[in-house]
Amino acid sequence: MQPRAGQERGQDLVEYALILPLFLFLVIGFIEISLLFFSYVTISNAAREGARAAVAAPSAGCPLSCIDAQAAEAARRLTAGLVNENITVSVTRPNADAVRVEVRYRADLLTRMMIETLGGRGFVMLSAASTMRREG
Repeated sequence: MQPRAGQERGQDLVEYALILPLFLFLVIGFIEISLLFFSYVTISNAAREGARAAVAAPSAGCPLSCIDAQAAEAARRLTAGLVNENITVSVTRPNADAVRVEVRYRADLLTRMMIETLGGRGFVMLSAASTMRREG
């Protein structure tokens, strides 16, 4: 006995309903990971640029505190595309010849509302640091 044509149409709809949530989960996950990767690469480059600016030799017109402020500003300039309020830049000097610039970023997720509804955190803390030695 052959099935009627109308019965198979319902089967296609059920299969589609089962696969669609999985497909959407994969697409949204891919976009989320891509945005997090972009954010990490951005803050990593910002930390490196801040460390480059911080290894300048101090002068009478610009002491170490001035150089540290310039290094933090140089790091912030390279964070275009990120939410400025979620960025923290810290400049430390572990010893007389080295400087360490750390950039921390609170990356809000696209699925933040869903995650918080389920009891999770709707953000990820990203951190990148760069240490350079002053030569000369």
